[in-house]
Amino acid sequence: MIKKILDMTDLPNSEQAEFWSDGGGLDWITFDTQLNELFMGVNTALLLQVAPKFTDYILDIGCGTGATTRNFATYAQHAQGIDISTSMLTHAKKSAPQNTTFTHADAQIEPFPEKHYDHIVSRFGVMFFEDPIAAFANLRSSLKPMGHLTMACWGPFTQNPWFTIPRFIATNLLGSPPQHDPFAPGPFAFADTKYALNILAKAGFTDQKVETLDIPLTLTGDAKKAANLSAHIGPAKSVIGAMGGTETDKAKIIVETETQMRGFEIANTVTVPAKIHIYTATNHG
Repeated sequence: MIKKILDMTDLPNSEQAEFWSDGGGLDWITFDTQLNELFMGVNTALLLQVAPKFTDYILDIGCGTGATTRNFATYAQHAQGIDISTSMLTHAKKSAPQNTTFTHADAQIEPFPEKHYDHIVSRFGVMFFEDPIAAFANLRSSLKPMGHLTMACWGPFTQNPWFTIPRFIATNLLGSPPQHDPFAPGPFAFADTKYALNILAKAGFTDQKVETLDIPLTLTGDAKKAANLSAHIGPAKSVIGAMGGTETDKAKIIVETETQMRGFEIANTVTVPAKIHIYTATNHG
């Protein structure tokens, strides 16, 4: 079921809530099947790290359309997904097993039951907090003593060609948007491991660790399919929007991205290398 707690205007991250509900989130729904395939290796890495037991209660932060929540529900007693996107949660509900719950809320302020969850997990869902220390402190209060946090975040931008290729093509065509704070909410907010581990420590977690893994992003199909996906989900779309690009510009970016993606195409499969940080921490209190 979906438990709706707040309207978007009530959330601290109201701009993020609006974007993920009515903007970028709609693209994630459109390309849901492809994205779940692309990130399957990341899901597997999270499952291996957490090793959930059938008695566990799991909280999935930034669950989006629910793929990771469903994955963990297969092995756990119950899995709860939380997200600020109403549209993505509605989509998640369509294929939700009985032992899942989806909640519309912001992790920074949601009054989670205290000492309730065995694990908090996230796949690319924790880098968008307006106040990350407050958010993680709030999340930690919901963990049982000795409960664990495990989250997958993007490694350095320059080491993730899924992002660098379409962005550089887009900026070569349209120019570069203004520079932004690298620690501002966004996909690479936790690329700096020292910064992210310090946030976890300030939020009261202990045993903060990170392991950076090479996890290929794999998509069935040819380079054209991969290029089209990257133009709708990711930095190329951001550049197009920021620089006033047209549909003609987008088409040019897709064509050039396809050319460069061919180097990753083998036997109707595109496999792009990626650096992924797997952060872990423990609640001792």
